[in-house]
Amino acid sequence: MGFEVTSVLKQWRSLFALWVGRSVGRILRLIGRRGTSLPGFLATRLSPDLLFHLLSQLQTCIIVTGTNGKTTTNALLYSILSSSESPWITNKDGANLVQGLLAALLPHVTSGGKLQIQKAVLEVDEATLPRIVDHFHPTMIIVTNVVRDQLDRYGEVDHALAMLRRGISYPGIQLIVNADDPLAASLGIGRELTYFYGMDECPIDRQERNEVKDGAFCLLCGREIEYTRTIYGQFGHYACPSGDFIRPVPEYAGILEKGIPELTVVRRKSGVEAERFRVKAPVLGLYNYYNLLAAVTVAQILGVSPYKIENALTNYEAPLGRMQVYSGRTKRILALIKNPTGANSILRTIETDELVKIICFAINDGDADGRDVSWLWDIDIESFLDQANCTQYYCAGHRALDMALRLAYAGVERERIVVLDTLSDIVTVTDEGQAPVYILSTYTALYPLGIHLREATQ
Repeated sequence: MGFEVTSVLKQWRSLFALWVGRSVGRILRLIGRRGTSLPGFLATRLSPDLLFHLLSQLQTCIIVTGTNGKTTTNALLYSILSSSESPWITNKDGANLVQGLLAALLPHVTSGGKLQIQKAVLEVDEATLPRIVDHFHPTMIIVTNVVRDQLDRYGEVDHALAMLRRGISYPGIQLIVNADDPLAASLGIGRELTYFYGMDECPIDRQERNEVKDGAFCLLCGREIEYTRTIYGQFGHYACPSGDFIRPVPEYAGILEKGIPELTVVRRKSGVEAERFRVKAPVLGLYNYYNLLAAVTVAQILGVSPYKIENALTNYEAPLGRMQVYSGRTKRILALIKNPTGANSILRTIETDELVKIICFAINDGDADGRDVSWLWDIDIESFLDQANCTQYYCAGHRALDMALRLAYAGVERERIVVLDTLSDIVTVTDEGQAPVYILSTYTALYPLGIHLREATQ
């Protein structure tokens, strides 16, 4: 009798939590707010198991995780898979903790607690992944990469690897993993139901770089990994000199040609080429081609044809801060940075723009950014300065002075470094110029900047 009463109470709590979450979500949307986390936060406080109850109703669930590239990979894959005939649920704005996942599901739930759409592609934070998978087993997990990120939250990469390894440990889950990242690849080697993707050919950077390589040593014997081809950071073609660990041959390989905005995809079966096709790239930057290749790999595994992939990508819209372009008197490009590898990849993309340009850094140290900003000193700004062709550097945010000091130590002349009082000043001081403006921002500065930039284009 007591068990039945408890079950009824839990059911009513869940229904009340649903009503609260959905109502708050509607109100936020009516007043023009995104509502990516608050509805889920309130619903979770009222019913902690609500998320897992809803996830259990999904027939297909794809989880995108890893350090960098989750939001873009998730958005690309959603663009390919979702249509009016075959709708999918997603958390497209990157709210990837428990409350964000629940907030993404709530608009698709009936008042009786039934999900109206049974397929979802969801970005999930690495630290949240084990908690999700302990209660619910997804169909597929994509691991984009594993690099050092927010030391005060994740710790060193071995801790991140342990969280991911636990998340993929349940049998029956398909794993799609980046073969070119030795840390990510280590998760899939020797594991059943694993598919690898990686770049077979791409333009080689001939410049000497001082970039961080988090996967520099073999996880089995400890010897330094040797590279026959370095793509960027720790990504490339590698092998342990002892023969303990070697880059897996990817089932889905990418080929890039300099100056051509297309990705050639080679599908292999038992190590032999089975198919080759091209897709036009709706993204900028070598790092984003990895995200595109990951999305195409999953789509192919799910049976989506190259023709449908190509057509679907024409409707792709970049998520906020993922090399998002704002038009106006001058072009402004907003990019998220949160760790050295990600920042270096953005800077290398900016280098390819031969025009004279302006760089703005918006650096905060909120909880979502990571309180420890020592990672700024691991960004390879020195190599960037040799190629940058920048006239001015602006620094804003809570840690603007830290960024300005980093630029000064890298060799930027003091008169070309300007510290701004507010984030909105970034828009004001760049409004009259003609040079393209690249704005590199941490998480908590990203959304206010997006609002200021949208208002400036209206």
